[in-house]
Amino acid sequence: MSGFGRRLSLLIAAAFGIFAYSNVYYFLANLLGSRGVSPQAAGVAVSLFYVATTLFRPAGGWLVEGFGLRPTLVGSALTAFAGSVGIAFSGANLPLVFACRILMGIGYSAFIVAFTAYQNLFVPPEKRGFAFALMTAGSMVPHVSVIPLADWLIRHGHVAGYLSLSPLMALFCAGLGLSFGKVSLARGASRKEAWGSYRDLFALPSVRALLGSMFLLSLTDSMVLCVGALLVPQGLVPSAFLVSSAVAALTVRIATLHFVDRIPRPRIAAPSFGLMALAMAMLSLVSSNAGAVLCGATFGLGVGMGFPAHLAMVGDMTPERLRPKATAMVWFAMDSGWAVTPFVFGLFSPVFGNSPAFGGFAALMLLGAAGAWRFLWKPVLSPETAK
Repeated sequence: MSGFGRRLSLLIAAAFGIFAYSNVYYFLANLLGSRGVSPQAAGVAVSLFYVATTLFRPAGGWLVEGFGLRPTLVGSALTAFAGSVGIAFSGANLPLVFACRILMGIGYSAFIVAFTAYQNLFVPPEKRGFAFALMTAGSMVPHVSVIPLADWLIRHGHVAGYLSLSPLMALFCAGLGLSFGKVSLARGASRKEAWGSYRDLFALPSVRALLGSMFLLSLTDSMVLCVGALLVPQGLVPSAFLVSSAVAALTVRIATLHFVDRIPRPRIAAPSFGLMALAMAMLSLVSSNAGAVLCGATFGLGVGMGFPAHLAMVGDMTPERLRPKATAMVWFAMDSGWAVTPFVFGLFSPVFGNSPAFGGFAALMLLGAAGAWRFLWKPVLSPETAK
């Protein structure tokens, strides 16, 4: 295997490992509830991980700059391991559960920033979209492997087996981190000159467009958190949407590996989350599981193209010295939407009803996609590609 192929294989494996690590805890609220923890406290335990993940993203870029890529990968994976082991032994001790969830979020956040920065630094521009499509395909594999296993273990009472999955994934990621080769980085006379500043980063119009577009994609993507509240009261099965979405996203990433390298990636960005928003608008109107499957497949097509295109543009739009900061801020933009959407839905659904609130938010995201193309991406494209 070539050096490029080996590095890319490690990145795909790392994406699988770190997303499996976090996705195992989709069932944490169920486990805590079985131990007598209130739904409100269980919700806080679940949320703290995502809060810590979001807030620590900029610090992840600083760790990459200050300590290097490989030490950050290994150290963050071991931090994630410590948090997941703590969860396994915490029982219903809520202060310990909360502290471990925060520790998990810190490790998870820094690991993803480091391995995304690694990919943006070593992959040549002509292969960047292909590489990110494969990497993000790896991130979807847990949905059809580790998550069903976790579900089976917890439903059949194998709690110890369930709680061992996440620590094992963290150790797997730490081992991968040790295997990553070095990436040669341009250095200046000082650390600030070597890595640039956030002022340098935000001065780039293309970066401002990328962050705005990623935030809008995140707002649309995070509507999946509200799918259960929309479908369950109608007697429909949320997994009909979720599984078809994951399968479609994985399929499109494998089937179109080179597509995002053949056209300007800014032209993919807004249409991708526009398609996702259209699927969610359709979902607010369905009355059958078959309709939910169709909407999920449509949503997955947008996810399958939009997410790797946005991540690949970090390398397209920033010089090497700014990529750790740019990577951290793109993930920060991605995380932020997941904090906003459930809050907005929870605010408006009691007033207007679940379907109107869900459909109205989707319609707003459709307008956001049109606005992103007109006001964010079109100005940064050349006159020839913007036509």
